[in-house]
Amino acid sequence: MFSVFKSESSKLRESAKNWLYHAGKVYHFRKDRLSAAELSTLVQLSEEVKAGMKDKSADSRLRSAIEGLKKHMEQVGGNYYPRSSMAENVEFFFAALIIYVGFTTFFIKPFKIPTNSMWPTYYGMTGEVYHDESEAPGGIERAFRFVTYGAKHYSVEAPANGELLIPMREVSRGVYEIFQSPATVKRYFLINSPGIERAFYVGDERVAFKYPADFVLDREVIAPLQEAGKQTPYDNIPFRVRINPSSFAGTTTEVVYDPRSKRNVNVTLHLLKTGRTVEEGENLLSFDLMTGDQLFVDRMSYHFVSPKVGDGFVFKTDSIPTVAEDKFYIKRLVGTGGDKVRIDGTSLMVNGEPATGSVAFEKNSKMEDGYGGYTTMKGKSGRLTVDLSQDQTVPEGHFLAIGDNSHNSSDGRVWGYVPAEAVVGRPIMIYYPFTSRFGLAK
Repeated sequence: MFSVFKSESSKLRESAKNWLYHAGKVYHFRKDRLSAAELSTLVQLSEEVKAGMKDKSADSRLRSAIEGLKKHMEQVGGNYYPRSSMAENVEFFFAALIIYVGFTTFFIKPFKIPTNSMWPTYYGMTGEVYHDESEAPGGIERAFRFVTYGAKHYSVEAPANGELLIPMREVSRGVYEIFQSPATVKRYFLINSPGIERAFYVGDERVAFKYPADFVLDREVIAPLQEAGKQTPYDNIPFRVRINPSSFAGTTTEVVYDPRSKRNVNVTLHLLKTGRTVEEGENLLSFDLMTGDQLFVDRMSYHFVSPKVGDGFVFKTDSIPTVAEDKFYIKRLVGTGGDKVRIDGTSLMVNGEPATGSVAFEKNSKMEDGYGGYTTMKGKSGRLTVDLSQDQTVPEGHFLAIGDNSHNSSDGRVWGYVPAEAVVGRPIMIYYPFTSRFGLAK
């Protein structure tokens, strides 16, 4: 940066240091492939460069020594000199990758919140809906929102004139559900991630769109529009419903990848009449998908201090047999080994006292600032592993973790306790998106 202020002599000596560095690499990495004469010449020419660097009154001597060393390395350098820009870039990439993997393994790991089980402490992916495409942000604002908030815009338009049809799949005799197929979406423009594809038909014309698998379209987009009294493609259509065959306009076949058999299969779909006539280009859905909060997770602290009640708590699910996936989860730590935990009304009780250690405990108890209060989930599921309607003692060497948004969280109540070996760390900072939540984690 400041080389413009340096003298020609100083620049020459910096160049000489660079040549000596490359000569050293050639010597150490190729000495078993070079003859004694070639090695001797390499050492001799390197010494001449060093001598020239010391004699600040004879730059011409140093230039001559550098040129001699350069020519010799062109003959004996092999893959280490001359280096192509591609080789340099590959070497830099792998060095950076090794540093990154080591850093995220032992110190700080980036983590993205996929769901809203910890809302409103941390946001998962949410939808910002527009009642009409004309209300959606324009190109410049859309680019700004993408960079600042991680917002991706979706606009789904009718492919033709005619009646809007919803593809349904028969799941049992006479019972159908809205069809959605597994898909692949890009994360950070490069990484393939699990997604979902949904489609609409108008006559024989089809239009489809894909979104991340963790994004709950019906809750984040369809429900808000319907609550506002706006028209959606799914008005008066439950996700799963018993339907009279006369309600269908016909059938179609789609080829869908089946992850269980790992092959493409033909699926027969029944096209449900909606009674809504649309025109080609008419907007069917318009929304922004807002990225979930992205955190830095401290992986070091728990090597020196024990996790405590109230901590944000990141762990891996591969050692929890009742969790049917291998992922990183984030919940709130509500009990350590020996603690007695239960839910009383909307409050969380630990060892007979209201839980302390996080502002989320108090806000849930008072049901304020968006926190909906704690729930035992009893009556909502017959498969509870930990029934917090009564005191439950956390086993030694294990932890109990539940979501701040306990009405919408699959957590320890469903799949049980977290073993100590599954613990990853605790969130320390929300680094993206740049919202009011940016900063130290709660």
